[in-house]
Amino acid sequence: MHAEITERLCNDPGLPHPNPTSSYWQEPVLESVAALQSPQLDENADILVIGSGITGCSVARHLLDGNSNLKVTVLEARTVCSGATGRNGGHVKAVPEYSFAELVPSLGKEEADAVIRFTLANPEALLRVKDTLSPELQKHCEVRRVESLNLFTDDGAVSQFESLLEDFERSHPKRGRIVPRDELAQKFDVHNAAGGYLAPAGAGWPYRLITGLFADMVKDYTDRFRLEALTPVQSIEYLDAAQMYRVTTPRGSLHAKQVVHATNGHAGHLLPGIRGKLYPVRGQMTAQSPSARFGIQGADRSWSIHYGTGFDYMTQSGTSGEIFLGGGLGQAYLHGLDELGNVRDDVNSVLATAHLSGIINAVWCKDKSDTATVDVRAAWTGVMGFTTDGLPMVGKLAQEATLRSGSGEWIAGGYNGYGMANAWLSGKYVADRILGKEDDGLLPQSYKYSAERLKSMQAEDGATHWMTALGLD
Repeated sequence: MHAEITERLCNDPGLPHPNPTSSYWQEPVLESVAALQSPQLDENADILVIGSGITGCSVARHLLDGNSNLKVTVLEARTVCSGATGRNGGHVKAVPEYSFAELVPSLGKEEADAVIRFTLANPEALLRVKDTLSPELQKHCEVRRVESLNLFTDDGAVSQFESLLEDFERSHPKRGRIVPRDELAQKFDVHNAAGGYLAPAGAGWPYRLITGLFADMVKDYTDRFRLEALTPVQSIEYLDAAQMYRVTTPRGSLHAKQVVHATNGHAGHLLPGIRGKLYPVRGQMTAQSPSARFGIQGADRSWSIHYGTGFDYMTQSGTSGEIFLGGGLGQAYLHGLDELGNVRDDVNSVLATAHLSGIINAVWCKDKSDTATVDVRAAWTGVMGFTTDGLPMVGKLAQEATLRSGSGEWIAGGYNGYGMANAWLSGKYVADRILGKEDDGLLPQSYKYSAERLKSMQAEDGATHWMTALGLD
């Protein structure tokens, strides 16, 4: 089984599937940008950004804001923001209590703290970005502060988390509080959890935020910004004589001085040297209708449900009330093995969907006559990007990653399921380096791409991690 997982992680992820499952986040699409194309491709740009999710949006926005002369083109294989950003759980959340415990053994306390600072800074950055939008769009995208209630379904999980929390709070300010079983039932109406932890977080409607930002860029930078949907990149070639990249699409070729890869789980398709180091993992999402008893709590709350070796994540629209619940990885086919290296977001995971369809009522309700949700309105999948060392990959790429000449390719991706807590400022870091700005030191050193790091990242280590995480060892 270890060899099978290793092989899965090393496969070419290919291009995004042209007909993905329908994400509830994307209904309705933003017509002004969803399938936007120029009548004819502009053959030349200073910077080409591949991918139109949160990372690509951040890179483009910071480049355009930072240099009044740059021409920037964003290429998207499908409709705008139809990848992971338009398919996720709506969390804008870091979990430093877990991160600290996981990172200290491999990185040391100082670098673990750098990661925590960065992941806590990203939600704050997104809240500031939201404030630049029109009042109507600010309300529409629902980016907001919430209290996140982490629920643990057994006493062992509570004890384990309390130990992690004690270690974390020895050297960090207290962020939240433990919620005992009785209080969960009485105050939060959760009747089948052994304990909880309440801490600050963020939530939002990511598709609306990112498409709204793209719409503003199209309007504000008409002379030097192009957003090209339904334009998959088929190949990249460096032209040594011209010192330019030629990027080929079904609509024609483009030339650029620099190329940014913001394709996350699909990055290995155009970057063969990182296959098996940054790889895709498929995730399952649902949208569910709350019962009258559950009501609308999501304006100031989000949730996670922790059990065994896995967890589910949940937000709720504070206006319309839809519950967005994702996870169930370990309940998917072959204990989750089938999701590793899987880019098939055109189909759902039946077993993960079955789990997600019942977990809310199982955790919240007193008995069979009680209900917290009444139906599953939609189910869809999305492709996340994971790395074998568990850290995002950000920075300028070298030839061992691209397997071609030239030194003008960049990457930000591999967020290991926490894109909303990493992507915006990772994109800013790349844009700032392209612009020649001084490094502000916020991006953790351990995130940065280097030849040494790439060499140390082995698919076999990723397979070992998943064997343990999925309880298969």
